[in-house]
Amino acid sequence: MSVSHGPPIAIVYFSETGTAHSLADRLRRKLLRLHFRATILDAEELAKVTSLLFTSSRDRERLIVIFLCATTGNGEIPRHARRLWRFMLRKKLTAQSCFGLEFSSFGLGDASYAKFNWAAKKVHKRMLQLGAVEICMRGEGDESASGGIEHAYSEWELTLCSSLLNLYPIPEGVDAIPDTVLLPPEFSVTVLSDLPPAPITDEAALLKSRVTSTVKLGTVGRNARTTPATHFQDTREFVLTIEGTISDHPELIPGATLLIYPQNDSAAVAALISSQNWDSIADLPLSVSPSVLRWATAKPLTLRSMLTYHLDFTSVPRATFFEVLCYFSNGDEQQEEKLRQFADTGNEEYTQDRYDYADRPRRSILECLMEFESVKIPVEYLLEVFGELRPRQFSIAGFQENKIELLIAIVKYRTMLKRIRQGVCTRYVSDLKVGDHLLYEISPPQAKTPSSDTPVLLIGPGTGVAPLRWLLMNRMKSSSTSLLVFGNRFRNADWYYKSNWKSIDNEIESTDENGIVTITGGNCTVHCCFSRDGNKVKYVQDVLSRQDISASVAQMLVKQNGYVWVCGSKGKMPRAVRNVIEAAIDRIPGYSGQAVVAELDRQGRYVEETW
Repeated sequence: MSVSHGPPIAIVYFSETGTAHSLADRLRRKLLRLHFRATILDAEELAKVTSLLFTSSRDRERLIVIFLCATTGNGEIPRHARRLWRFMLRKKLTAQSCFGLEFSSFGLGDASYAKFNWAAKKVHKRMLQLGAVEICMRGEGDESASGGIEHAYSEWELTLCSSLLNLYPIPEGVDAIPDTVLLPPEFSVTVLSDLPPAPITDEAALLKSRVTSTVKLGTVGRNARTTPATHFQDTREFVLTIEGTISDHPELIPGATLLIYPQNDSAAVAALISSQNWDSIADLPLSVSPSVLRWATAKPLTLRSMLTYHLDFTSVPRATFFEVLCYFSNGDEQQEEKLRQFADTGNEEYTQDRYDYADRPRRSILECLMEFESVKIPVEYLLEVFGELRPRQFSIAGFQENKIELLIAIVKYRTMLKRIRQGVCTRYVSDLKVGDHLLYEISPPQAKTPSSDTPVLLIGPGTGVAPLRWLLMNRMKSSSTSLLVFGNRFRNADWYYKSNWKSIDNEIESTDENGIVTITGGNCTVHCCFSRDGNKVKYVQDVLSRQDISASVAQMLVKQNGYVWVCGSKGKMPRAVRNVIEAAIDRIPGYSGQAVVAELDRQGRYVEETW
């Protein structure tokens, strides 16, 4: 491990869900085995990253930077990396700012989104503009492809390492470190066994200890089920009371999101601790690397509090999880071999086996640890095995006085293993009672909110209607046209915000022969469809295809400088909606729907917020 060669390599990750961070860990280990000096940096660490990128080439040690970039929303840079991206766009930067710096990038995306891997494409292009030199072609991973992101990443990693070794060969007589050798952990984690157990802290005090300049403490004002008790989908109208009013929160405008910091179930935490034989040390103080304290803010910090508030063990494991786990099978050769196979993303058979074991049945990390009984994780490798428990984003449905309104669909279903699976955040939310506290953060909109005199087309099936409801309620008295298209399963069970729509001034309700419900009043029109009620028209894209609606949409966008906002689940819906809108515009002589929508996109007048 003392032998090193070539320039230092900084791996900068732009992560939203943790996948880019996980791949950064994997790349670091691979480069260390090739005796490169590799370190990882979160794009949120602005000062460190900018000092690497923009130090004068005369003063900077020769350096290689590898970007691993996730894309979020409508081709956006992940939240934690946006300050860095804004810095990279500064006008004072020139083609000499990164002159001579060698780099490459890999994008993590999903081809079902219109702006596939745009974050990586934008970062890569900007680095070239600033004078950096591409050391290896940019790679792209597609979550929806066979083998997922990790398969494409494996192929790109081989190309990257080959390029690096061609430029900077391993010194003669030195061999790469074999995969059978366990590398030291990136971050130190030590149980302070010579100290007494940390004092028991109540929930409220521990939450308060985590408050920062951006992470705040709110109080639950309402948590009421809005769907019938007999309905399989539990959807909540959730109200959070915060400090300050509208004047104190200029970022709270339609399109803003609320990030809720969840916590793991105490019984699941206890089960994990027991499975790893950590019971005797679970409540002793922990010492961790200073950089970890940036996000591991619970006080006191113990194994139990780390697992409760900061580490993720309920998600479906990635290949990198099995890659680390195989070193801790304690002599069980059969289990070690199976773990190594699950970690092999270059072998299609093993990739399919991992998919069948973990992804298809939605096995959690905890369940895997319970089944691989020989695995006992040393505490010092805690942060190599478990990723960060990240906050979950929810579109804000309204803000009045000091109360933020949300519409939250509780994730709870039975897997093919006949086990009940719950979303870590929505399980936490579903158990909260009025008066309870939670940690939150407000994220401003990424798209510009349309002015009140701009005609708008709003499309939001399911809980995607939440942010659109906020905008529409603000426009009730507007002189410009507001058209909302909403869809869900059942009219009598899933018609979210029905009372709001029926409160429109001079409201008139009608239902056509295909089951489309229309509510009009003033300059507002709401069209609703319900897919499980036996109607001919089932989905929002079908509503948009109705001749009169299609014609008015086309006129709004082509002749009236309209604005489109699509919210809801990713997949077929956003693409189908775009296709229908393009087809509507094609019917206007002299106009190309594809060209018009592309221009709307460029101007920020066609916004997709999907998940």
